[in-house]
Parts: sequence; C-alpha cells; structure tokens
Amino acid sequence: NADIGVMFDTDADRSGFVLPRSIDANGVCSSYEPLNKNRLIALLSVIFSSSTPGATVVTDSTTSEGLNTFLEKKLGLKHFRYLRGYANVINKAKELQGSEMAIETSGHCALRENGWIDDGTFTAVKIIALLANSKGKGSLLDLISELEEMPFDEEFRVKATDGSLETTTAVFESVSKSLKEKCNAEDQWTLDEDNLEGVRVRLSSGGFFMIRQSLHDPVISLQVESVSEEYARPVALSPLFKLFSEHASVLDL
Repeated sequence: NADIGVMFDTDADRSGFVLPRSIDANGVCSSYEPLNKNRLIALLSVIFSSSTPGATVVTDSTTSEGLNTFLEKKLGLKHFRYLRGYANVINKAKELQGSEMAIETSGHCALRENGWIDDGTFTAVKIIALLANSKGKGSLLDLISELEEMPFDEEFRVKATDGSLETTTAVFESVSKSLKEKCNAEDQWTLDEDNLEGVRVRLSSGGFFMIRQSLHDPVISLQVESVSEEYARPVALSPLFKLFSEHASVLDL
C-alpha cells in the first residue's frame, strides 16, 4: 500500500516513479501505474504552472503531441521541443529566458533552482513534495488527467548492415528527403516545420511519427505514436517501410 515507488539509474541522474491510480476513502492505494516519459514531464510542469506561471519547459524532440497541448493550452506554459541528448536540452534551457526545466523522455531532468544539474534525486524530491502537499486529495495522476495519451507508442531501430556511420547517414538523408516530399501527397500527414531534429510528421487522427539519426550510434530511430496499431500500420509504418526498403541492400530490416 505504498504511496509512491521511486527508481533511479545507476548514477541517479535519471528517475522514474510508480503511482497508484486509485486511492479509496481509507487511503488504500491500488492500480499502480508508471510515471515516466511524457507523464513525468507533465506532472513536473504542473508544479511550475503554479510556482512560475508562463515558464518555459525545454524537452527533447521525441515528446508527444499531447504533451505540447497539455503544457501550453492547459497549464499556460511555453514548450520548447529541442534536440535529443540531455546536454542539448540543458544548454538550450540555459539560453532561453524564463526556462525552469530541461528534461528528456528518458528521465534526465535538470532544473534552474538546482543549478541545471541533471539530478534524478532532486527530481524525486520535487515529486515527493508534491505528493506530500496533495495528500488526501486523490492520486497525483489526477493532476495530469487531461494529458492526451495515445494507445500505440512504439520505437523501432534501423541499422546499416556494415555498421558504418557513413552508410547510416546516407540512408537517413535519402529517406528524409523522400519523406518530406511525400508529405505533400499524403492527406493524413502534416510535416512539422518547427521540428529541429530529423523529420517529424503529424497524423490527422492525432499522434505523430518521426525519424532521426542517433547521436552516438549508426542507427536510425523511428518513433510512432497513434490512436491504434491498426491505424498506424497502413498510414505510417507501411509507407515508411517502403521508403527504407529502397535501401534494403545496406540495411538490416
């Protein structure tokens, strides 16, 4: 019947949590769910919507469409979606006036009040303090009940057969070019012109998909967020597979 579960990676610069979805009149907790990725960003942002109204939250490029809407429309914050990599989001947050938090979906989080150090233990302190202040008022998950979450959220990794960065980059640039051109012909696709990493496409039913090249490895990452797998396959996955299949001789598909 724990109020919260807290997890850290080995050097404690990332954190994740488990929270009860239900708390009855006697304070008995049940139906535990993860608090990570977009959920964690959303809940931390709830704190800043009260303490620093209108503040800027800097995230990595892979955060959801629903998170952007929650931060800007529901909480009245500014959301700056930047490049993957905790050093990238932290440095961008330092540059932007009014920034209070730099955070990745991986759980790397750095706050202005903590000197922009990526410190999972400090993140845990913020969440536990919010829990203490909200005791008796229901689940913390209730505070992000208006965050839209898509049922289908998957990431795929495409690797070059020779394991080289040169081959990976050549394929990525070719597929990116074709993908941008294809956006003009697909009614259910809208190219995200503000995206700063790879190619990100919004889906008309909600959600998105994006391709980006790994910062460290010869890998192309494909992320898809959709209302269902049945919708994602014909609308996003199959067209993308066709584009990558043009390079099948050098890819491990």
